[in-house]
Amino acid sequence: MASIRALLAQLVFKEFSVEDVADVSAHFRRFKISGESLRENRSAPGDKVQIMIGDIGPRTFTPFAADANAGTFDILAYVHGDAPAAAWARTTQAGTRFRAFGPRGSLALNSLAGPVVMFGDETSFGAAKSLFDLRGGADGLSFVFESTDTDEAKAVLTELGMSEAAVVRREPGRTHLSELESQLRAALELRGDASLVLTGHAQMIQAVRARLKARPVKHRGQKVKAYWADGKKGLD
Repeated sequence: MASIRALLAQLVFKEFSVEDVADVSAHFRRFKISGESLRENRSAPGDKVQIMIGDIGPRTFTPFAADANAGTFDILAYVHGDAPAAAWARTTQAGTRFRAFGPRGSLALNSLAGPVVMFGDETSFGAAKSLFDLRGGADGLSFVFESTDTDEAKAVLTELGMSEAAVVRREPGRTHLSELESQLRAALELRGDASLVLTGHAQMIQAVRARLKARPVKHRGQKVKAYWADGKKGLD
């Protein structure tokens, strides 16, 4: 705990405010965030911003729709359970002021050339949107997500402009892993020499990588970023 506090003391947190809040669905809220520092500290696709939540500490989100001239970006919060980040997202309204660190580098999506296949879950939608916007649409991109509620996930992705994304229902015991593998293999074969981006739950990333390693499928390389894991808090 002492080392975490020492690290936080070294970070330069700046003031931000919530300009607007939109309920995208029952479990997703979209926030437009503003801050003077955003006019100079520009957000790149795949960056992270760490929002201080009370005395709990920082929780991480992926900015998208960044506008340096206006000093704004958007974040999409997956509101589920009673974790501090979910409670913050559930109760925060327009006009709320808060401190945050970033945006800063996390997943360098703008370094990828050529086709991209991206895997993730509900926590990955913001990063996927930042990649989608970077490329100006779905051309050359394939997205495969796992979700507890596929209908809601598809509705949210459609709202974000990514209606072509594949969504596989998350099942107990990870029995849906074979379907995820099948979808990813199909996407990689369709895209040819594509880069593979693996995000979301750390254990699912490991499971997917193991499947693809056991029966290799051609791809250019991998970028990996776990946004959460069992027993971990604040993982980005």
